[in-house]
Amino acid sequence: MSGPPVLVLARRIHTLDPAAPADVRPPDALLARHGRILAVGAAAELRSAAPDAQTLDLRPATLTPGLTDAHIHLVEWALARREVDLSAADSPEAAARMVASHAGQGSGWVRGRGWNPHRWAAAPTRELLDRVAPGRPVALQSHDMHALWVSSEALRRAGIDRETPDPDGGSIVRDAAGEPTGLLLERAAELVVRCSPPATDAEVQAALLDAQAELHRLGITGVHCLPNIHIAAPDPLPTLETLRARGLLRLRVLAHLPLSALDDAIRLGVRSGFGGEWIRIGAIKLFLDGALGSRTAWLREPYVGSTDRGIQVLPAADFREAVRRAAAAGLATAVHAIGDAAVSLALDVLADPAVRVPALPHRIEHVQLCPPERFAEPGRHGITASVQPCHLITDWRPAERHWGHDRCRGAYAFRSLLAGGAVLAFGSDAPVEPADPRLGLFAALARQDLDGQPADGWFPAERLAAPEALRAYTVGPAHAAGAMGMQGVLAPGAYADFAAWEQDPLELAAPDVMGLRCMATVVGGDVVWTRTSEHAHA
Repeated sequence: MSGPPVLVLARRIHTLDPAAPADVRPPDALLARHGRILAVGAAAELRSAAPDAQTLDLRPATLTPGLTDAHIHLVEWALARREVDLSAADSPEAAARMVASHAGQGSGWVRGRGWNPHRWAAAPTRELLDRVAPGRPVALQSHDMHALWVSSEALRRAGIDRETPDPDGGSIVRDAAGEPTGLLLERAAELVVRCSPPATDAEVQAALLDAQAELHRLGITGVHCLPNIHIAAPDPLPTLETLRARGLLRLRVLAHLPLSALDDAIRLGVRSGFGGEWIRIGAIKLFLDGALGSRTAWLREPYVGSTDRGIQVLPAADFREAVRRAAAAGLATAVHAIGDAAVSLALDVLADPAVRVPALPHRIEHVQLCPPERFAEPGRHGITASVQPCHLITDWRPAERHWGHDRCRGAYAFRSLLAGGAVLAFGSDAPVEPADPRLGLFAALARQDLDGQPADGWFPAERLAAPEALRAYTVGPAHAAGAMGMQGVLAPGAYADFAAWEQDPLELAAPDVMGLRCMATVVGGDVVWTRTSEHAHA
């Protein structure tokens, strides 16, 4: 935003600024210039203070800081939007039919995503894919991205046969005769991922721009971008930097690095917090376990009806050493931990004052099953709880089935974590779940699925209030990114990143949150999306 200041008018503005007086009338205007907020207050006062200001009238919308998705696999999600969507498949056969309709002619790879084993009575097999795409390499990511369903040709290209040993932290599922079934769990998926061709730079750039437009439509102005070891996706940093240099990047990106980049980061002196106003370096991303859906989340006690406790992806000694080396080089840690054994190990290691990093707090991604006796530890040790409430919508029934009701007292325990002093940072985990933040807000407030079940909410004492949930999409991610005062609030000096909502998100009852509509999104003072322009181009 160059030239004269801009006066933005709204019905109401929720600044989320902790320094703002709590007992005054909510402001209805803000003044911005050069991409930053100059002042927030009453429209008449700001108009008098800046008589030359241009006016952007967003009334009767309510303004909030732009939302940040604090856990998204950005490139993976962008590319997945162009693949076969299997989320509606109610059986392996139905998924195979979708693959058949998409495959067409040719000999190249067929990729898909979103199949959900919770909805299927039978396990998928390579023979199903061989019938619908004969001779084709097919690779289909599960809903939780912790299982890969592949064809015989994909197994052949990866060199996987009955003699191939399970890799550390992974499992090649086999039939009674010892032959691979076509299902690869956790790090076994990497065997196929490594041999599949990557997307071209042009394909990634186009996919990212489309994805950015969708995020803007949802009121999202920032993302915390995390790598995933189970999907063949290019390093997002070069592409994001290309878009930034071309003036096309209109998201604030905190880019976390994979463990495989740790040695290079140390050698080059890269630290958490490096970067500029659009792209900054976050933490080193580590994986301790798998996921609920594939029963690979690492548990202290076995899954219900089983002796299996899931998969510990990274040995404890290796985890401790990676955290130590990263911290010594000024790099924070973001650790994937879903099961209670994984969460416990993450807390044990990250709580050590010797591994604190000044620029950013450590963070635990997911924290889906936290031992109740440890609810207060993230807050006590300054560890961000990076959680995705939208998972509760699809996972509460499987959690009851696989973990048991009593153990689920520690599942998705947002209220208990917050009460213990933890900073909550909400995200979507897209492409595992849709990027729509309304799902996260609804789940945090209602603790129900989209059919309204359970009727009284699943462990309803863990519900959040609307202001708490909104802060977890704004202030929480800013804290996690070391960007307090710059992002997540509408206050003097902060970026002019905000969303205009048709309804006031703090006035909606939980059942109405899914009807919340974003009317406009502004990033760095520039209007990057409006519902009016969308309709004009429809």
